Amino acid sequence: MYKKMALFVFTAAAALSASLATARPDCRAQCYIDYRACVSNGENPADCRVILLQCYDDCAYPQH
Repeated sequence: MYKKMALFVFTAAAALSASLATARPDCRAQCYIDYRACVSNGENPADCRVILLQCYDDCAYPQH
């Protein structure tokens, strides 16, 4: 339960970070920073990679 909650909170933070970062040229760099933080927090690397790839998509195709 705790891991799912932590992953949800991280996903929400990563999505917010990606949406805020789309206005800056370093959006993909921020995605990678978030990915490293996810892995460092002990989350499943495969789940972190999914979030990373979604973040990259958000950078490439902003919702604005």
